[in-house]
Order: sequence, then C-alpha cells, then structure tokens
Amino acid sequence: MRERVLNLPNIISVLRLVAVPGVAWLILQQRWEAACWLFLAAAVSDGIDGLLARWLNQMTQLGAALDTIADKALGVVTLVMLTQAGAIPLWVTLAILLRDSIIVLGALSYRGLAGHLEIHPTWLGKTHMFAEFVLLTAVLAGLGGLLAVDAWLMPLFAGVFVVAVMSGVQYVWIWGTKARREREAVRLKPR
Repeated sequence: MRERVLNLPNIISVLRLVAVPGVAWLILQQRWEAACWLFLAAAVSDGIDGLLARWLNQMTQLGAALDTIADKALGVVTLVMLTQAGAIPLWVTLAILLRDSIIVLGALSYRGLAGHLEIHPTWLGKTHMFAEFVLLTAVLAGLGGLLAVDAWLMPLFAGVFVVAVMSGVQYVWIWGTKARREREAVRLKPR
C-alpha cells in the first residue's frame, strides 16, 4: 500500500522547514521580537505535526524524515546564529553540535555495519530537543524585550549543556550496544 505523503502533518513539517530562512533573516536583521514569534510558531508546530500524524493516522516515512530535518535545521541555524550574535555561550553550542554529530555518526556507522537503520528517539533525546527549543525561545524573547531572562539564562545554559551531554552519552551507549549485538549475530550466524 502506498503512503499518502501530501497530508496535513507533512505540510506543517514543510512549513516549519520554510520558516528556517525566515528566522535566520530576522536574526540577521536583529528583529528579535519577530524572530522569537516565528521561531516559537515553528517550534510549537513540531508537536502539532506529530500529534496530528498519530491522531489522523497519517504517519509516513517522508513525514518522519521531514520532521527530523525541519527540527534539526530550525534548532541548529537558530543556535549558531544566536551564538554568533553573542547571545549564547560557545560551550553550550559546542555541546549541542557535538551531541548531534555523535547521533548522526553513530547512526551512519550502525547502518554501515548492519545494513539497516531504525531510529527511535529516547525520552532523554526528546527532553534535550524540548530544552534546546525552550532555551532558544527564551534567548530570542530576552533579546526582543518580551521577557526578562537575564537572571535565569545561566542556569538554563547549564541545564541544556548537562542534558545535551547526558543525551549524547546515552546515544553512544545505545549505538554501541546495537553494534555489539549485530557483530555477535554475524559471528554466530551459520556459514
């Protein structure tokens, strides 16, 4: 049976992806309030598209890929641009980018070893994405004068850093365990 890829959840994911250059342009123009609102709308759409996909029974492989790409593009572009603007410390950005690189490299390595790939986000991975999006929204809201965030930015930076590191370690453990099992299965397979 063929998947119907033109559906509401996928359209929302595409719109989130289209919002990324808009957020980037608004940050470059230092239009912080507008950047905050557009980023927040795109971030909230992440939960909406997944909820609708399950509720309407419209989950597709394309939708899962679009959702992941749109999330990563929105998060990474906003993170890097706010770091370049001096609003987010480099150590936070490096922890998040290293975590994401570890996940991608681990998945690619596993696929090379096993010949297939099944990605299932963990609770800690979802917590990381939520914390990262809260951080980015808070920084943009602070820059836009929408919220007074100065007092709690440093604890938020530290919290996101810790969750990024813990999530990265968890994914290393998961990919390592899967790789060991796969190697063992290959070793024990009758020839």
